[in-house]
Amino acid sequence: MSLGDRLRAERARFGWNQQEAAKVGGIAYSTYQGYERGDRYPDAQSLASWATAGFDVLYIVTGQRNASDLSPEQNAVLASFAQLDERGKHFISDMIQAYNKAHS
Repeated sequence: MSLGDRLRAERARFGWNQQEAAKVGGIAYSTYQGYERGDRYPDAQSLASWATAGFDVLYIVTGQRNASDLSPEQNAVLASFAQLDERGKHFISDMIQAYNKAHS
């Protein structure tokens, strides 16, 4: 599996299209397409942006999944959270805080 294939797999894991991944990576759509085709390779800045969004950059670069202490369920929740817009993220964060306050 090529770097472009792994990048595509991470994008699919988040349910993003190529335009969304390009935006998060701070690059042009055509540049992103070139990454997935294998015509070019992402720079450190784009990889860092995707890592901040939750992409497993170690997997993209090496093909090895990042060993994490999180369960698959926790990873799925985080991936779903990463797909939310800012309003959705604030809503979920507020709900968690209210739940924790009510049950502490």
